[in-house]
Amino acid sequence: MSANLVRLNATVVAHEQLETKFSTFKDQAEKKFQFLYNENKLLKAENSHLKLQQKDADERLRRIEAQVGIEYIEAGDNADIENDEGERVDDGGQQSSANVKAEKDDQQRASDDALKSKIFRDLVGESFKILLGIQKIDAQHLPGYPMSIGEGTDKWPKDPATGKDLVRFDWRVGKHDDSINTTGLQRVVDRIRLVGPQMGDTAKGILSAILPGQIEKNVRTKYMRMVGEYRKADKKRKRVDEDDDLGDDIEIVEGGLDRAHMNSRVQSKLDARKRKCRSNECDGKWQDPKYDSAFILNAMSDDEDDPEQRPGEARTFLTMEPEWRSLELSTLFAAIDEVKDPRPDQAKLAKLRRRTDEQKTGPPPLARTLATRIRSWMVKTDILEENADWFDSGRVAHSGEAWGDEEPRELVKDRNRKGKAWDSGTAKKVIVRQRNTVDEASMSVLETAQQKLGEILEGIDDADILFN
Repeated sequence: MSANLVRLNATVVAHEQLETKFSTFKDQAEKKFQFLYNENKLLKAENSHLKLQQKDADERLRRIEAQVGIEYIEAGDNADIENDEGERVDDGGQQSSANVKAEKDDQQRASDDALKSKIFRDLVGESFKILLGIQKIDAQHLPGYPMSIGEGTDKWPKDPATGKDLVRFDWRVGKHDDSINTTGLQRVVDRIRLVGPQMGDTAKGILSAILPGQIEKNVRTKYMRMVGEYRKADKKRKRVDEDDDLGDDIEIVEGGLDRAHMNSRVQSKLDARKRKCRSNECDGKWQDPKYDSAFILNAMSDDEDDPEQRPGEARTFLTMEPEWRSLELSTLFAAIDEVKDPRPDQAKLAKLRRRTDEQKTGPPPLARTLATRIRSWMVKTDILEENADWFDSGRVAHSGEAWGDEEPRELVKDRNRKGKAWDSGTAKKVIVRQRNTVDEASMSVLETAQQKLGEILEGIDDADILFN
């Protein structure tokens, strides 16, 4: 074979390889574009929905103020009022002495400079890392809140050096004034005040220059940035499966996560089970249409943050089977989980899950629609007999003719009770909570955008994988 022919063959092979790579890159770029485009649509829908919720909240507040009898008046020219420090000032809040104002300005500048100093910023960061027991403050290392474990118990994460409880924040709640997070933030502040003066005269002088309340404010600001980092790694949202009677309430599951956040964790598990059930390797018994009702988010075991996960390790979830789950449903999922995933590429993207023999107490999740409601065959008979009200509250529906049961039905709201306050027999004043008036069309747009984004991700837990 001539040298020219060899070079020609090599060129053809290289060209074909380039075509293959180009096709792959093109597909990846298209998927990234679709993700970013639909994520933008979702953010717009969320923003629009939040504005409507704010408008609705303002209207609720107006009604409550009218019922309670709150009236706002303007202070007169000679009225005495108090500022934030409890000092008596005139109505205009003006200081009589220019020198006093200049002195306060100097103090404020000194405080601002101290807060911006590298020594103070390092002290804040180091305090968070030590109390959390981590080496680096980023989304990968931030530990989740240990669900179902009480602080102060033996299972609570401990500092290996001191044996003391580590700080844990519920990042998904996000609000720094939440009772869970407030305690942890105060421990950070206390450590700054304790350790800072021990670092030398420079650090001591910096802390003394900071005005009252500014350390706490700086710590809260740092915390909110960490919340943002955590949420970037866990921003996939799914629709909230809740009953319409809840108004604008969101069902909170044990541990503080709302149902939407918990559903986003188990979506990949549901997708995998659907794929396995449809595969040829699955036992035909489980492909009977009567089992289709089991493949919903509300039937999946909740995935909670693993309290035994160590900083720096790959993130894992702790899976606990609900105590109400029937033997038939448990057997179904156990058999499906043994089937080889026909999409191994998707299986590799799923988060690691550690199962425990401990069962999770509590009722099945509330469901807004019949399609997302737990069926009676999925619930243990004795538990269902003790909680017959689940049929009327939107937690359980009848299984239907295929199971020898009556057909399921959509719940009908009792409109005769609208606007009535029911006396509980106590001396409490009852205020009627008005039905949420947020435009249902906005919610529909939001849910559609969430669903579309989920279809693009195809069960991927972390969207950042697309860009790595």
